[in-house]
Amino acid sequence: MRLTDHVTLVASGAAGFDLTDPLDCHVYLVRGTRRSALIDAGAGRSVPDILRTASTRPELLLLTHGHADHAGGAAALAEELPGLKVLAGRQAVRWIAEGDEAGLSVDKGKAAGVYPADYSVRPCPSVEPVADGTAFDLGGGVVVRALATPGHADGHMCYHLTTPHHRALFSGDCVFTGGRISLQNLHDCRVPEYAASLTLLAALDVDALFPGHHELSLNRAGRHLAAARDIVVRGLLPRSTT
Repeated sequence: MRLTDHVTLVASGAAGFDLTDPLDCHVYLVRGTRRSALIDAGAGRSVPDILRTASTRPELLLLTHGHADHAGGAAALAEELPGLKVLAGRQAVRWIAEGDEAGLSVDKGKAAGVYPADYSVRPCPSVEPVADGTAFDLGGGVVVRALATPGHADGHMCYHLTTPHHRALFSGDCVFTGGRISLQNLHDCRVPEYAASLTLLAALDVDALFPGHHELSLNRAGRHLAAARDIVVRGLLPRSTT
């Protein structure tokens, strides 16, 4: 599903558009003139579909966080694409590398019925940490910059895309359209950090909001970020999607 000149939606599950496996988050392909990047990997059962839809060979896999619907496919993608650089927030790297289901809260997801009992996260030992502010030049004025946005999960990263004519935010599970967020009773979901991350994001100049699930916003997306910030500054929390 082509979204902009540089962004294609290559996977989306039941909490989205049912393009691929129901467990998948939205997975985005970002193309520049020299190389391309995937934002998130899905749950791991749609890798052939992702690669077929991408119709190119991504050099980068930028994970927003370690939850299995976003990072569960990292190991399989790394196997299918030798040399793929897999990057995630520092706090989540060990959990992803080891397939640590407690660290990644897969155990809680199974208990809640989100993941089937036979689902497992394959370790992805090639994952490396990405630092806040790191910029990836994909060519032709297409640049993706990593932003540390903890709160929904430790090591959560958003990615800010700038192109010659358009700006977008890949927000993972940090913020959704309407200023909604995702609070869960998990070991690394932290309210003060979440509030700070929402305030940070509202200062960005964005045209589009590409979250990890649910609806997308292709224009005037800053209003969604501002809606979340405006609730936070009143000492409250935005409505949660979960």
